[in-house]
Amino acid sequence: MGTYLNVGCGTHYAQGWVNTDVSRDELTTPDIVIDPTKPYPFEDNHFDAIYLGHVLEHVAWWAVPDFLADMKRIAKPGAEILIVGPDVFKTIQRWAQKLEPWWLVMSALEHQDFVVPGAEPARGGASHHWNCHHDRVWQLLTDAGFDEIKNMFNRIPNDPTGTSWTDVKTKITWPVVGKYYWQFAISCKAPLSK
Repeated sequence: MGTYLNVGCGTHYAQGWVNTDVSRDELTTPDIVIDPTKPYPFEDNHFDAIYLGHVLEHVAWWAVPDFLADMKRIAKPGAEILIVGPDVFKTIQRWAQKLEPWWLVMSALEHQDFVVPGAEPARGGASHHWNCHHDRVWQLLTDAGFDEIKNMFNRIPNDPTGTSWTDVKTKITWPVVGKYYWQFAISCKAPLSK
């Protein structure tokens, strides 16, 4: 098994992965607490796989290019990276079709301290800093120089309660990848030459 990184683990601790987050409390117990104003405390070319589950939208828009460059730095050449997050456009379309509630649209949008009904109270820094969607993330990954960018949404099993998903092609068991139709899922690889 390789060395795997679960960025922004929140309440979803993944066994066998290095779990990081920006805070530690009674609900969030990362292995390493990250200072979001500094590069990740790992050597270059360290990880075989990196999972970003509902993370990018919490990074300030102006800081996303540097954040992605840091992920590329700590990923081994050719490392698999999976990014899952809220797709604002899908969420609005599903709301218009009466398939999702309005509060889900509000939670997907750029906002400040929106509390999801019935969910845990919002934590500091948990708001979305920009409107995230498939095409925008794809362009960010392209601009950052990642290779083999792919839409992974249809490869995720139809189990919205899934706590992990094993990709038959890569043999990686990704943490917390339930299939929700208001999300996007994109994979890419760290470039072979950096």
